[in-house]
Amino acid sequence: MDLNPDSLKIAASRVGNTKIRATLQHDVFDTFPADWHGRFDSVSMYYLLHCLPGEMTTKAKAIKNAGMALKPGGTLFGATILGKEVPHNAFGKKLMAVYNKKGIFSNTNDSADTLRSVLDEHFAKVTLEQHGAVALFSATMPRSL
Repeated sequence: MDLNPDSLKIAASRVGNTKIRATLQHDVFDTFPADWHGRFDSVSMYYLLHCLPGEMTTKAKAIKNAGMALKPGGTLFGATILGKEVPHNAFGKKLMAVYNKKGIFSNTNDSADTLRSVLDEHFAKVTLEQHGAVALFSATMPRSL
């Protein structure tokens, strides 16, 4: 699933069409189609959240939608670059400022605490580890909201 059709094409060419069961051009902020609810063992959000527009409370909609797509016992996992209360070297700070100004990133106020809060709101079991400016997370047992 991706909003960008080019990303779907590139992924298919790298993985091979015979290994892909389904693709969906879709916005993660929109509720997934009904036939995608409870369909997946896992959903990956590697390096996605810091690219989504808005504050972490806005990005929570994408996290909630991903939880709805999980089978019972399924896991949401991923990584994101944090922008607040994390160490960035001088080059990293400059690059983050440029990317946020251009709208490539939207993570100026993203912190491990805000990410954990959103994950805890939507999942009963959450793990989050911070490594430098990156948060690695996994979540299971989606809450019914």
